[in-house]
Amino acid sequence: MDLRRRTTGGSYIPEIDGVRFIAILSVVLYHIAIQATDSVRTILFPSVHYGLRGVEVFFALSGFILGLPFAKQDLLGGKKVRISAYFLRRLTRLEPPYIVLLLLRFALLVGAMHVAVRALMPHFLATLGYVHSMVYGKMSSINPPVWSLEVEVQFYCLAPILALVAFRGPKNWRRAGFLAVILALSIAQLWIGDVSRVRLSLLGNLQYFLAGFLVCDLYLTDWKRIPSHWGWDVIGLAAWGFVFGLGGTGWTIWSAVFIAIGIVSAFKGPIGSWFLSLPAISIIGGMCYSIYLTHNLVLSSIVKVWRLGIPAGMVLELVAVGVVGLGYYMLLERPCMDKDWPSKLWSRLTGRKKEDQITTVEAPEADNHLKAAFQEKP
Repeated sequence: MDLRRRTTGGSYIPEIDGVRFIAILSVVLYHIAIQATDSVRTILFPSVHYGLRGVEVFFALSGFILGLPFAKQDLLGGKKVRISAYFLRRLTRLEPPYIVLLLLRFALLVGAMHVAVRALMPHFLATLGYVHSMVYGKMSSINPPVWSLEVEVQFYCLAPILALVAFRGPKNWRRAGFLAVILALSIAQLWIGDVSRVRLSLLGNLQYFLAGFLVCDLYLTDWKRIPSHWGWDVIGLAAWGFVFGLGGTGWTIWSAVFIAIGIVSAFKGPIGSWFLSLPAISIIGGMCYSIYLTHNLVLSSIVKVWRLGIPAGMVLELVAVGVVGLGYYMLLERPCMDKDWPSKLWSRLTGRKKEDQITTVEAPEADNHLKAAFQEKP
């Protein structure tokens, strides 16, 4: 059974899903640690203390992937992106799994936790509309981890405008501009601190998306000039070590840059590329959206198994998260990866073939653009 993600153009770049694997594993391990008992958390938490930074890695990947079709259009004279198709694809690809998960969480909170519908409904509607953090200044009470999806949606809406400005001008000036803005936004975080509405918004995370834009620029124009070498494996290990191992002012200022370096190393380091392309790694990474949506529900519902010992408890929770994520992926997310699923569903419901098939650019994935860019000489 083929579990890989379905892509619009039929192409598939496993290293991208490999980096997604790193990001989702770090986030899940972090949440396992913070939901553990006090005694276990004391032992486990130091090793995954910065696991939540996988969210920033996801942001950078989104900048890379969503920026690619726009950058190809502007830098290589590629096919013009249809904005209507860009937004429609997001609705058909990502909304159904998100809405179903929120409905399930809402039903469980009302039915099992006995939370009043009247009290919960405003939070549900705000979460459904991706504005909970903006309205309430805190994570959603329906499903806290989806705060990052609110940030993703804000970037998704602004990406066409940002790309219009970002991928202009001479190459060296363009990249210098990327670095300057990334560092300026990162330094600004030192003054912003933990102001919730900013930290949980695009404004507080824009530098990571722009880091993805920078990698996208390199990918389309100078990628073949960057040699594949084991030195990139060493650089990649150092970059990921910085991302997930260090804190303080240095992290705040340089994190987006080191995430960008880590993404480049995933392609250019032969050992890292091999590892991240392994089917078990890339397939799990490809399921990251389903795992991200469901893992908090699994961890908050699972029977406490820590009495079996730390290794056994963690393994059982990881297995539970993986099994539920896989089921959700197969039942809901993967079918929605077929860009024509709305028209196919319509045909089944009405018993006739719809004449005008929906043709879209798979903006959240854009792997067809990735492969074309990889094969095409700038």
